[in-house]
Amino acid sequence: MPFIKKSFITDRLLANVPIEKYIGQFVNLKKSGSNYMCCCPFHHEKTPSCSITPSKQMFYCFGCKEHGNVIDFAMKYKNLSFVEAVEEVAAFAGIEVEYEKGAHQSKEAADKQKNYFDFMDRAASLFTSALNSAQGAEGLAYFKNQRGLSDKTIVEARLGYAPKNPRFLQESLCRSKEDEQILIDLGLLVKGEYGVHGMYRNRVMIPIFDKRGRVISFGGRTMGDDKPKYMNTKETPIYKKRNELFGLYETLKANNNRPARIVVVEGYMDVISVRQSGCNYAVASLGTATTVEQITEMFRYTDKVICCYDGDSAGRHAAWHALVTITPILQDDKEIRFSFLPVEHDPDSLVKEQGLSAFVSYLDNAITYPEFLIAHLSTEYNLSDPNGLALFVSETIKYISKIPVLALRSVALKLLSATSGIAENQLYDMLKKTLDGETSDANIFKDDIKPHDDQGNILNTPMRRLIAFICQQPTIVSTVFYEFKIESFVNLCSSLQIPGTNVLGYLIKLIGSKRDLTPSELIEYTRESEYDSIVRKLISAPLIITHQDGSDIPFNDRVDYFVQLLIEVISKPLKDKADELKIKMNQGDNEALAKYSLIQNKMQFRS
Repeated sequence: MPFIKKSFITDRLLANVPIEKYIGQFVNLKKSGSNYMCCCPFHHEKTPSCSITPSKQMFYCFGCKEHGNVIDFAMKYKNLSFVEAVEEVAAFAGIEVEYEKGAHQSKEAADKQKNYFDFMDRAASLFTSALNSAQGAEGLAYFKNQRGLSDKTIVEARLGYAPKNPRFLQESLCRSKEDEQILIDLGLLVKGEYGVHGMYRNRVMIPIFDKRGRVISFGGRTMGDDKPKYMNTKETPIYKKRNELFGLYETLKANNNRPARIVVVEGYMDVISVRQSGCNYAVASLGTATTVEQITEMFRYTDKVICCYDGDSAGRHAAWHALVTITPILQDDKEIRFSFLPVEHDPDSLVKEQGLSAFVSYLDNAITYPEFLIAHLSTEYNLSDPNGLALFVSETIKYISKIPVLALRSVALKLLSATSGIAENQLYDMLKKTLDGETSDANIFKDDIKPHDDQGNILNTPMRRLIAFICQQPTIVSTVFYEFKIESFVNLCSSLQIPGTNVLGYLIKLIGSKRDLTPSELIEYTRESEYDSIVRKLISAPLIITHQDGSDIPFNDRVDYFVQLLIEVISKPLKDKADELKIKMNQGDNEALAKYSLIQNKMQFRS
């Protein structure tokens, strides 16, 4: 959050935007008790599993586990940054955003960025106008006759043409030297030996959109065999090619932000051609090999990525690079597959000659990560030669050791066994020696909350259950704050060194300073802080404090449950401390007697 006031979000915005009204713009809501239900817009489902709770200003999907407040929904549904989401929700509510006084530089930077997007959009419109003019006839014929694109596809993709005139953009867009500098910054103009001129001349133009549908770059292609065949805009303040994917915006738009799968092809025209044929989930990297950032971005929206390449050696090399790239970021719930087309075809030519069904058939029969790993490495060695076989096994074991997903690692070993003829247990022993030693899962949450904790076992300690209750029911805690001496309770937990006390103390201090805190506001107070992950994990954990329709159980019952949680948190630590002091007393420690008496008094709280 670079320059928006946090108090504006927590005190004004969230308090005046009913989450059900905002979400109701995009999905059909059905009343369910005091809440609303809908089919989740973030994954495919036929039966509604997404609950919207007005009293908490929160949404939660029981299927895919997406959750949060109205700002989170805007970010996820419309692919917005945090600041953009706040501005979007404020615009919906008709509330003017309040910015920090000292944030003028950030606002100036944001305004400059908006100006960049405006110039790129205007440039795209100019190229489109040129394509449909007399001077663009050759470009239009190229798209229609050579590429077989329909008028509808040409319009939807905002295809264009850059005329031969090197000052085409300057004459149409530039009113000052400042405007000219903007186009230089954006890579549309270049400074050469003979002054400033257009980057693209006599080329058909393919605009590249970010995931919000804004033009951020262009690909310019010759209409013949001139070199270079493709020219791509340089990296700019709004375009980093390793982070972007051609066709991702259209894929998300066509699939409600949650495509069942995404296929990665090699070229812009491949994407446009298969999309015209009916495949609305194709993307392409932008003049580079597929990057970690691009794969990570795809896995934000889908659980399955298929890398589709030509069947020649170049295609297999590109596929191998993709496999090596993705290995460190493999996950249990994500799937990567590889599809190879016949040597004589690329996706564009295949759908033209054999139709979409043939292309989809190749995707449906794509091989898995471990299958491609073993198959590719097996072609690198002569397996009929004992020395070649040994090198193959040794090299493959090294790659398998890099796989972070244990299930995939086991499958790869099984396939290696079948290919090499060596028993699985022998290969496993070799793998154990290769590994430096299994490292335990790193905690991304403090206080012993691990990233792989599911919704069931995340509540397996009393402190976790207590913190989850506080996150979900801050009003209860606020109501009994002084009566229950909550701050003293935190101090007691600290003296007993109970894990999680630092998180508990932060939340209690926050509730003490803001007595009407809601779960929705709690998300904003902790966003991007060290407590963000913990709060998000526990705010949706399944405590038994609601009826089947999602409404809260009676107030008094929730208070009783809170008391029970407080007792559970300190019971065992108090007993352990008392036992420790007994041992010290028996050893003649005189101070232990006083401490033991104090502990006994505190243990009265339990009864």
